[in-house]
Amino acid sequence: MYWITNELPTASEFVQLRVDCGLSFRDVGISAKALQKSDYFIGLRHNDTNALIGMGRIVGDGIMFIVSDVAVHPTQQGQGLGKVIMTHIQKHIDTTIDKTACVTLLADVPADQLYKQFGFEESAPASIGMMYKMK
Repeated sequence: MYWITNELPTASEFVQLRVDCGLSFRDVGISAKALQKSDYFIGLRHNDTNALIGMGRIVGDGIMFIVSDVAVHPTQQGQGLGKVIMTHIQKHIDTTIDKTACVTLLADVPADQLYKQFGFEESAPASIGMMYKMK
């Protein structure tokens, strides 16, 4: 059904999967540069077509890390692929990231339920996630 890779996708594949999954569009040129700055990438590719059907990545600077771009193509959802992606992400966090680092994510609902299964907790009321709205 699928195979697992840590090889970065093309920027076009990355952007297309984001859009297919209902995530926001990102410029392809900017995405190419951003992907190169990934601390970790996990991708799932379809056995027959080699198409990118799932992904997730970690971006970080050694102290602060963000789990980002976790997505599974709508035609492949409901098969546990999100758990496969998060299992690999959690293993990377547990085995390579310093224990004093801060690992965060912004969760869309209902995906927050998936992340809770992997030890992520809501930070409110002590802190809340905030985003700068680009104009």
